[in-house]
Amino acid sequence: MIEEAMIFAAGLGKRMLPLTKKIPKPLIKIGKNSMLKNNIEKLLDAKFKNIIVNAFFHSQLIINEVKSFSPKVKVIVEEERLETGGGLLNAIKKNSFNTKEPIILLNGDVFWIDQNFKSLDRIRELWDPSKMDQLICLKQKGEYFGYHGEGDFEMLDLKKQSTKLTFKKNSSYVFTGLQIINSSILKKNKKTIFSIKEKLIESSEKGKLFGFLDTNPWFHIGTVEDLEKFKKRFR
Repeated sequence: MIEEAMIFAAGLGKRMLPLTKKIPKPLIKIGKNSMLKNNIEKLLDAKFKNIIVNAFFHSQLIINEVKSFSPKVKVIVEEERLETGGGLLNAIKKNSFNTKEPIILLNGDVFWIDQNFKSLDRIRELWDPSKMDQLICLKQKGEYFGYHGEGDFEMLDLKKQSTKLTFKKNSSYVFTGLQIINSSILKKNKKTIFSIKEKLIESSEKGKLFGFLDTNPWFHIGTVEDLEKFKKRFR
């Protein structure tokens, strides 16, 4: 059973200015708690035993936010921004993970409500190491609150709970920021600064990128305007 996770919290949050001038984006509050704390609590509720959080911008604030969750939650402070892929590879090189099992990856600024099922349990149930290098959680583009982009992927077989994915412009489905990765696919990576999207592309080309459609409410809070709309919706 997958019991280790990494939360990416090292971004600069430029699109959320001026709110992110003095705090990292994952520390913006959704209700009583920050987005980061909400996600940590979901992981702990799902019995995760080791959670790594990377930090860069105002890293001490990240450390202060999660210290009450020690020792299950640890922070790695990056001296330079390594992006998502580089951040994960750095954590692996620092022996931050206790096993060679796949790892749950979660963007630190995502938010969802477990209305129909627990998304963390669902993605673990659907993981199949015999055919997957990465399994990502998707939302239909029109149902992802606050999302204004063109989409990311198409699902090749809608009859299956999880299916192979292809990248496509003006596609129907959007990556939520939750995924499982076989960490061994990073071992031969020579770059230290890179996005995890590079691995998504490689996994897709090898036929080892899979996705599933999540029917829970997900919220893309990318701007101050999106945050205000979210607050009005849940008053």
